[in-house]
Amino acid sequence: MTTGSGSEYADHVARSTHLLDHGRFTTLATLGEDGPWASTVNFVALRDPLRLLYYSLHRSRHSRNIGARPDIAGSVHLLGTPGFGLDGAQFTGHCEAVPASEVLWHRQVYYELNHPDPEVRAAWLLPESDFTGDGPRRFYVVRVHRWWLLDIDRWLTDKHDTRVEVDLAELARPARPARPPRPPRP
Repeated sequence: MTTGSGSEYADHVARSTHLLDHGRFTTLATLGEDGPWASTVNFVALRDPLRLLYYSLHRSRHSRNIGARPDIAGSVHLLGTPGFGLDGAQFTGHCEAVPASEVLWHRQVYYELNHPDPEVRAAWLLPESDFTGDGPRRFYVVRVHRWWLLDIDRWLTDKHDTRVEVDLAELARPARPARPPRPPRP
């Protein structure tokens, strides 16, 4: 869980929040019949509980792997961060395709968070039909089970490349403006 060393890097919740709010890409590690596979996808973070929302072609190797084995691992990193210049997190979780009944809500949230400017959003917005039925894409949600940060304090002390686990309950609080309400459950 989070620890305090008194340094500028000890605020693991703030660092994690910065990664979740400003990191745009995560690399997902999956396992399938052909062995392990890593894929980089564009995500947005949803909170309470912590989830990562992204879309991908449903016939891609990582999507097929997730369909067969939904437990995944992943990482997020940013360069050019204040202080140390880089930061990163690793996580484990469970990933599933968004049910067709919830696609409209997830599509709206994904595009609003990923492209806050309406003109930019309109340029990137794919039709809802791309994500349902015979459409080539699906939205996926990673429910994060555990989250670790690069232990910058340790690195600066003895150059040991270690991680520190962050309490997920602390990351549940949204740091962005209010989001649309959750989709109704059938």
